[in-house]
Amino acid sequence: MRKAFCYLVLGLFISLNLFSQNTAGIYKIKFIIDQDLVSEVRVKVAGETSPDRFNMLRTFPDNLIDSLHNVIVKTVSKQLSANTLIFYKKNRKGKDVKSFGSSTSLQGMPRNTLKKAILAEEKDYYVRVRINYSARGGAGTSFFGTTISSVRPVVTMKIVAFDVEKKRVYSRKVRVRDFSRLRAVENTIGTVSVRRSEVISPMEIYQMLQRTVEEYEK
Repeated sequence: MRKAFCYLVLGLFISLNLFSQNTAGIYKIKFIIDQDLVSEVRVKVAGETSPDRFNMLRTFPDNLIDSLHNVIVKTVSKQLSANTLIFYKKNRKGKDVKSFGSSTSLQGMPRNTLKKAILAEEKDYYVRVRINYSARGGAGTSFFGTTISSVRPVVTMKIVAFDVEKKRVYSRKVRVRDFSRLRAVENTIGTVSVRRSEVISPMEIYQMLQRTVEEYEK
């Protein structure tokens, strides 16, 4: 009898704790990646870059987009101690409005505004996330129309949270630099330049985000 009573008290405590836990909604994610990290071939004619047909972001797998979302949600949830989800602005047909993606940004991200997010959802925190994969370095050695260079990927992650009064209640940014360099070779003949580069794969982008989260949670 005494044991059953203890279990009952424990169950009530857990239920009350879950009921009182804060909630958070991620209304905007900007996921930017420098072209030098994802474009295998770039062609310039008379200083103008031709259409980018060799950019890895244009064929980024949907399942990895979902995995990136999961990493971001878990990180925000842990930092704010809140039940967290991603919510999207709706179009007139009631469908989620997501980013289309480009040669420098990932598709499938929420792109709401703080004002509309507050009107649409009742949460304790409204969160925006910015993740930026930049290329540092790049100075190279040139000889006879050929330039050899390398860049180092640097990942920056920033999370900002607001309350229902639009007051900033949380803001933190980390930057991780300990990634391998990528090599590039550019050949120029007359007004035409062709640049061939090592790039990071979709799986490496995912793994680099996980590494950044490890640093964020220290």
